[in-house]
Amino acid sequence: MLDQIKIHNIKQIMLCLMARRCATKAEIVEDTGLSTSTVSSCVNSLLKLKLLVVNGMDDSSGGRRSTIYRVNSAYGCFIGLDLRPEGIQGVVTDCEAQILKRISFPLGGGTAPLHAIMELLNAEIAHNKNVLGIGVGVAGKLDYEEQIIVSAPEFGWQFVHLKEIIERQYMVFTHLDHQINAGAIYEGMMGCARGEKHYLYISEAPGGKAALVLDGRLCRGADNATGDLCGTQELGPAWPELLHFLGISQLIVGYETEEFRNKVCESTKGFGGQIHYIRHSQDTYPVSMAAVTQREWFESIYFML
Repeated sequence: MLDQIKIHNIKQIMLCLMARRCATKAEIVEDTGLSTSTVSSCVNSLLKLKLLVVNGMDDSSGGRRSTIYRVNSAYGCFIGLDLRPEGIQGVVTDCEAQILKRISFPLGGGTAPLHAIMELLNAEIAHNKNVLGIGVGVAGKLDYEEQIIVSAPEFGWQFVHLKEIIERQYMVFTHLDHQINAGAIYEGMMGCARGEKHYLYISEAPGGKAALVLDGRLCRGADNATGDLCGTQELGPAWPELLHFLGISQLIVGYETEEFRNKVCESTKGFGGQIHYIRHSQDTYPVSMAAVTQREWFESIYFML
C-alpha cells in the first residue's frame, strides 16, 4: 500500500512538471497539495531514476535560493497514433510532450489497418530505441479496463486485442482510448481545463462524440461510449440548460471550421460558464494520445523503485 501511495504521489508530481515545464519544490507543494516532506522524498527518487533534472536556481530576492526541477525530456519518447479510415496520423514526442517527429501512413488500396499500424511502429521503434510508450486513439467501443477494442466499425474490427498484439511484438507499454477522450484528458492535464473539476469537451472531429469530466474524472460508461452524439445537429437550444444541470463550469470546443465554431457559439447562448475554442490540427489527437499514454506509463515507475 505504501508503494502505491508513493506511486500516486510521484504521478502527481510528474504531471505537475509536465504542465508547468519547471518548478521548485515549494511550487510543486502548492500545485499538488502534497506535503513538503513527501515532495522532497519523491523528487529525490525521481532524480535518482533520472526522470527529473535540475534546471537552475530561482531568482530569490533574499535568503536561500531554491532549486528548479523539470522532467528529463531526453529520458525517452512516446508515440501517439490517431486512427482514421483515410489513414494514420502520428507523432513522436519527448517526455515533455513536445513533438520530435510527425509520422503518417495512408490507408486504402486494400491495406489492412492492423498491418499499417505494425509497419509504422516497425519503422519508428527501429529508429528510436528508447520508446517508452505507444498510444493508439481509435473511434469505437472499448473495454477500457481490459484495453480491448470491442468494435470499431470503420475498420471492421470486433474484439481486437490491439494492446496485447503491440506489447507482445515490441515489449513497449501500450495504451488505447477514444481520441476524443484523450483530447479531454490532455486539456485537463496541460491545457485550458487544468485545475477544473467539471467540464465538457466537444469536437468537430469525425465520430460524433463528446467527453464529460465530473469531479476530475472522465465519465466513460459502458464500452467507453459515454458522450456519443448523432452529429452536430445535436447542438441545440437545450445545451445551456443541460450544461447547468450537469454543473459544468467550462466548455471546451475543438473546431476545424468556422461553421462549427459559430454553430456551437449560437447553441450555447445563455451558458454562464467559460467557453474555450481551440482550433485543431492533425497533431491534436496524436499529441493527446502520446501525453495520456505517458500519464498511464507513470504507473510503471512502481517497478523501478
